[in-house]
Amino acid sequence: MAERRLRTGIDRHTGRLLRGLDHAAQSVRVILSTRRITRVMRLGFGSDLRDLRGENLTADNVLKAYAEIVDAVHSQEPNIRIVEVMPWRLDGRSGAIGFLLSVLHYPFGHLGDYSVSEAAEINLDARLLGGASS
Repeated sequence: MAERRLRTGIDRHTGRLLRGLDHAAQSVRVILSTRRITRVMRLGFGSDLRDLRGENLTADNVLKAYAEIVDAVHSQEPNIRIVEVMPWRLDGRSGAIGFLLSVLHYPFGHLGDYSVSEAAEINLDARLLGGASS
């Protein structure tokens, strides 16, 4: 049987090596902070979360954000499956909202193996999603 390997990447801020959950969490943040149709040859990469920027912080818009987060992550990150999305660091005055994702991380999901999983949480800061800085 061939050896299974964790996905490996480089931290986009520090340049250090990332493996496993750290790499997957960075991938989720990159997916959600990148607008669709902005990457040449990968026009479907990213999310449409920034379209909600400047909109009122209503229950309807928060639900749209939940749906976009789940759709973008599930379609583009094979190692992560979102179990729950919760508002985090809500600031109604500035209209900024962050999210806390409860996820299942599948270390070998990129290989099509979903037999091994671990529960984890990923924080999405409002700045990442194009909101006001906190």
